Amino acid sequence: MIDILITFIGASLLLYVLLGGSDYGAGILELFPAGKFREQQKNVINHAMGPVWEANHMWLILIVVILFMGFPAIFTTLMISLHLPMLALLIGIVVRGAAFTFRHYDAIQDPRSQRVYTWLFGLSSLWTAMWLGIIAASLNRGLIDTHARDPWTAYIKPWWGLYPLAVGIFITCIFVFLASVYLIGETEDTDLKRHFKRWAIFLNCAVVIAGGLVFSVSIAEHESLLAAFARTPLAWGVMVLATLLFLAMWWLVRRGYHLWIRVVAIGQATLILIGWLLLYAPDAVNTVQGPLSFYQQAAPAATLRQLVIALLVGSVFIFPSLFFLFRIFKMKRE
Repeated sequence: MIDILITFIGASLLLYVLLGGSDYGAGILELFPAGKFREQQKNVINHAMGPVWEANHMWLILIVVILFMGFPAIFTTLMISLHLPMLALLIGIVVRGAAFTFRHYDAIQDPRSQRVYTWLFGLSSLWTAMWLGIIAASLNRGLIDTHARDPWTAYIKPWWGLYPLAVGIFITCIFVFLASVYLIGETEDTDLKRHFKRWAIFLNCAVVIAGGLVFSVSIAEHESLLAAFARTPLAWGVMVLATLLFLAMWWLVRRGYHLWIRVVAIGQATLILIGWLLLYAPDAVNTVQGPLSFYQQAAPAATLRQLVIALLVGSVFIFPSLFFLFRIFKMKRE
């Protein structure tokens, strides 16, 4: 039962990065200089995100529900010790969603209000992506103290520092990279495709540089990433493969193989996530008192059984419906 739930958490996290992450990246991309392509870029992003952006939050909700029902001790630890970054994350999600909705469906389409909505959409996307990275970096630092009494140790120290900031930058770069790659295939305009290709190449490099920054800053942590990868050869191999795919991406972008560009980008993000998970599995959180493992902190067997049944039955409806949604709105018009 526990293995099934871990699989659902991993799959939901991956889908949230690949789908929801690219939505954040699209908003951040609008903060970059676009020149004469600004209005065209905005229209392409509106068209690409409009039908599916709300559905992409389903994966985050699914993770929260599984943790709440199946692993209550882990859920409680995260929501108490990291409640400030969690609150910041929720604020960003709400502001971003409201800004995109008003911008996309505003009947008046006043230029001044459109500029406000666009800036709110972009800045809240950047804000939310950064906090997602900060939360991810805080899970395994070993600084969460469930017995702490002073506010700094209990609520700020677990996520404070250069390492979470570096991971936030890294995650943000991945999101914008995915968005630029996906958007290449969302337009038929040759010049706009070239515009997105330039950003894809630039952000490809930015992800590699940001990844190097994460490794460098991690030296000051309790255990550096280099040391963690050294004890996990499989994770190291996965990350090396992901890095090699970044080199392949250059060639694919320049040759214009749009489908393969997306496939490789998805593969890169997937390998990075798998490599990170392999470092710490099966521990979900590292605390001062010790790691919290999925196997040790699981709910009673009866609860797990009902949760697994609900997830399996729900999957019968969720995945075909999601496929149908993408099929309807993403298929090429004749």
